Amino acid sequence: MRTPVKILLAVLGVAAIGALGTWGWHEAMEQKWEAQSGPSEAASRNRMLAATMLLRSDKRTVTVAGSLGELVLDKLPGGTLILADASGVMAPAKANQLLAWVQRGNTLVAQPRWINPTENALLKDQLDEAAAEEGVRAGASAPSDEDEEGEEGDADLSAEETLAKAAEEAKEAESSVELVENDPIAARLGVRLFSVPYAEPCEADDTERKRCKLAADGKHTAVMRRVQIPGTGYNLEIDAGRKKLISMPEGREPLWSDEDENTLRVYAEGKGKIVIIADDVFDNEELRNNDHGELLLALASLNQASGNVTIVQNLDALPWYRLLWRHYSMALVALAALIALLFWAGVRRFGPLLPQVAIERRSLMEHIDASGAWLWKANDGRQVLLDAARQDTLDVIRRRAPALFRLPQSELHAALARLCKLPEDQVVIAMSHDAASSPLHFTRQIRILQELRNHHER
Repeated sequence: MRTPVKILLAVLGVAAIGALGTWGWHEAMEQKWEAQSGPSEAASRNRMLAATMLLRSDKRTVTVAGSLGELVLDKLPGGTLILADASGVMAPAKANQLLAWVQRGNTLVAQPRWINPTENALLKDQLDEAAAEEGVRAGASAPSDEDEEGEEGDADLSAEETLAKAAEEAKEAESSVELVENDPIAARLGVRLFSVPYAEPCEADDTERKRCKLAADGKHTAVMRRVQIPGTGYNLEIDAGRKKLISMPEGREPLWSDEDENTLRVYAEGKGKIVIIADDVFDNEELRNNDHGELLLALASLNQASGNVTIVQNLDALPWYRLLWRHYSMALVALAALIALLFWAGVRRFGPLLPQVAIERRSLMEHIDASGAWLWKANDGRQVLLDAARQDTLDVIRRRAPALFRLPQSELHAALARLCKLPEDQVVIAMSHDAASSPLHFTRQIRILQELRNHHER
């Protein structure tokens, strides 16, 4: 093989190895940005973020609250209130406030509470008895008109007795659960929430998120309900899963609902409306499915007078620290003050003991200065200081020049002024006047007395 060919093959081999190494480095070692689908941080904090943005895009004012306890119901603005996933947990007092708010022309969207075992057994017995009565009446023979009329009368009487008995049992059941009723609004409307159980052959696929129920023919069909909003000419599809609404005895008739009254019911309450829905289909996950977004806008449009929408995200349950502060605020304040006082008293004793400070003896002039400062501020203290200095000066003059005291007081002052070469009026002020109130004049009186003393001590 020729040399140029060998060189060309070598260059091509090196280039191939370099290209392969570069590609392997970028694939294995270089960092790359990869798109990941998932909820944003804002959506994780607010499960009703999508509903909030949708309503705001429809030119509506939206307020989001964590729980019903955070709202002041007496000051709640008119419009629409959505109790998202509240499951009917509500105090009677707040339920009465909400009903009064709805009666003024507003809209409430909520879910009822789940049916309890007592109510469920009562309804099941009532349905079984009604089905048995239907079977008895359908299989009964009719040999004559009179016998047929008699049997129909007996069947009607038996049906009336059954219904009366069921009504009495319903009243007893309602009275038994009235003490623990946590959903006064659902009890007022006579509606509960029920879950359709899965049958054995029907298994939900997590990837396809199937939801199915047992139909009358024993087959499983998807749960998809249709509702037509009044004023529109088309149906909206709602997927409420296996949840459905069920009526209690003597329940109220809704104004309108979905086609089988299992998912959505709208009741009249005064001038407003109460919307009962089987499932919370307005959160971030469910709002994008089917026609849930259009249903949200349609329910918010039921109140044409106001565009305000208030969304309550969770149960009517405050955090433990807020409940503690609400019921024991004074005790907590007192406990905090006590802990602060104990800390203040104990923090001074932290650390090693300091050595004892040696107290130095003060000089005599410090005591004299302190005494003079105290007398200057005390009542008649300046006069005491002046009298003491004046008496000490007179004692020195009497001891050194006793002949001067034979003169009258006016001549004594003039003689002292001539001897000491001081102004006579200043000597008179220092020797006979009261103590001056100003520091300047008082100091001048003391200075004159000191000069008289110094002159006779020479």
